[in-house]
Amino acid sequence: MFYKEKGFYISLLCGVAALAAFAVICVNLFDGTGGGEGDKPIVAEESPEPVQTAEPKTEEASTNKAKSEVKKKEKTPKPTKKAVKTDTKPAKNNLHFDQETGLLWPVEGDVLMEYSADKVVYFKTLAQYRTNPALIISAKVGEEVKASADGIVKSITTSEETGRTLTMSIGDNFTVSYGQLKGITVQEGEHVSEGQVIGKIADPTKYYSMEGSNLYYQVKENKDSVNPMVLLR
Repeated sequence: MFYKEKGFYISLLCGVAALAAFAVICVNLFDGTGGGEGDKPIVAEESPEPVQTAEPKTEEASTNKAKSEVKKKEKTPKPTKKAVKTDTKPAKNNLHFDQETGLLWPVEGDVLMEYSADKVVYFKTLAQYRTNPALIISAKVGEEVKASADGIVKSITTSEETGRTLTMSIGDNFTVSYGQLKGITVQEGEHVSEGQVIGKIADPTKYYSMEGSNLYYQVKENKDSVNPMVLLR
């Protein structure tokens, strides 16, 4: 009985010793403290420092850049065209009135009242004597009135005395006025050729009721009235 118990304890101790030895071997293997080449301690290799790389451009950054470029383009003012100077003068400055050639008669009719700047003449309707700065030429109502020379329509006005009156610049500081008109066919600023119809004879105003229907025809040079009979051909 004694020997049996002694053998049991011996076997138990051997088993414990074997387990202890096995545990030590495992620990040495995992800790790298074993003999030979395997006993050398394992040294961790230094890893190279990470290389910094540029961060990829995000879609948002690209979008913002595109928007800013669009805004720059929108703010950029467009080049303005510079006005080109030309030597072309208005038509009225190119007009030339040849006094030797003279003026075309605007209507065919008798002179009812002559031009008179230095003496007075009698006006039947007004029953008074006064100067006359124009020719009063007899004409039928509705008769066509022609331009006496090339020119530019300067003005179209209405007067109690001369009715609808058209004034033309014909060059060299000369102007011609046609009064007692209706049905005017031209406009202010329009170029008119000699002989062109510019209107028709209207009923006379109250200032010329006794003289009858007529054309009030006045010529001026530098704003001073001149005798149309000297220039009419």
